[in-house]
Amino acid sequence: MSTTTSDLVTPSGLAYRVQGAPDGVPVLALHGTPGSRFSGTPARDALHALGLRVVTYDRPGYGQSPAGESRSARELAGDVLEVLDQVGVVGPVGLFAGGGGTPAALATAALHPDRVSALTLVWPLAPNASDADSPGMPQHEWVRDMEEQQRMLHALALQDPVFLRDQLELGLGALGGAEGIVLDLIEAQEPWGVDPAEVRCPVDVWWGTDSSVSPAGHASWLAGQLTGAQVERHEQDEPRWHVGKLVEVFAVLGQRLGVEPLTPQQLAAASAAVDTDGCGSGGIGGCACGAGGCGA
Repeated sequence: MSTTTSDLVTPSGLAYRVQGAPDGVPVLALHGTPGSRFSGTPARDALHALGLRVVTYDRPGYGQSPAGESRSARELAGDVLEVLDQVGVVGPVGLFAGGGGTPAALATAALHPDRVSALTLVWPLAPNASDADSPGMPQHEWVRDMEEQQRMLHALALQDPVFLRDQLELGLGALGGAEGIVLDLIEAQEPWGVDPAEVRCPVDVWWGTDSSVSPAGHASWLAGQLTGAQVERHEQDEPRWHVGKLVEVFAVLGQRLGVEPLTPQQLAAASAAVDTDGCGSGGIGGCACGAGGCGA
């Protein structure tokens, strides 16, 4: 079976990866918090079976991509376009985002509708700050059902981001994505500069009832704000559902893009190829933790 994978860097320094079917339908996937270009997608053979050519990149502060300063979701959309342009994908794509990748994905779909055919959000985060151009979830609702540790991390990211980065590096190591985690924590709490109602493409929102890192209320609120789009809600009850159903998530996205659906037997075979043993192990890129819900 022929699959491809490559590791490259954009002019601004974003490390990216291309894998799956060489002639497959293009999808760009943004990993969650934490994560990297090696996480948050099915394994290469599964992507080939799904007929997808998937592009992933280390979001700022993760992997080999420089951190830089915190930016609004509107600005983060520029990273998505830069990667797509570098890969040579000029037409509309399927866009996938988990957890901390939500702001960039949502902004890209809203501001650049000609570049996005369908959007899939897994364990999405909602903004908790608003301005004249972008709504935000009320603070008391935003922190509801969130673990106390997560509340403290978000507060500390605003109060002393350097201290938090240093403490995270002590636990995660220098290459553990501490800078990226801090950026995600900050950017989620600042105005995104985009209105979800501007999204016009089909949207699938996947979440569960078992995570206090990205509470179910975030997904429900965000789905309700997508008033301009056809939204399908996929609420799951089983713990860590995103590990076992990641291939199904991408299969549904593929169908939105016109890919022929797999038979139940084919879907089961593709799902068996997913690596669930660890985050970013080797070159498989099949770890589901980067999809969100596992947390920092």
